[in-house]
Amino acid sequence: MKKIVLIDMDGVLVEFGDGSFKENKNKKGFFFNKKPIKGAVKAFKELSVKYDCYIVSTPVWSNPHCWMEKRLWVEKHIGLEAKKRLILTHHKNLVKGDYIIDDTKNHGVDKFEGVHIMFGQKSYSNWNDVLEYLK
Repeated sequence: MKKIVLIDMDGVLVEFGDGSFKENKNKKGFFFNKKPIKGAVKAFKELSVKYDCYIVSTPVWSNPHCWMEKRLWVEKHIGLEAKKRLILTHHKNLVKGDYIIDDTKNHGVDKFEGVHIMFGQKSYSNWNDVLEYLK
């Protein structure tokens, strides 16, 4: 049985983009039009061979377009099959997994029962670092 890897979207798979998040988070198209972080899509596909990978993201509750745009972003950049691996929640700790790759401890990550790989920090500053650890 494969171990489960949960991967955050914003700041991990997806670039934050230009402008203030606080000012733009409610704009239609804000989430869909972001670019993938360098190496993220390739890493997701590589990890999916060895692990059971899911994307776990917290949507902006004040922007109903955000829910749809995150799903469409996954389909566009990772593939049609990955859209069924998207979990939108404000309580990431309630999702079962062995590892979570996230750039913060927010939204329940601090209570996650598995291993937290803190993306963007010293040991895991990019996707190559994460892949080296998990492979």
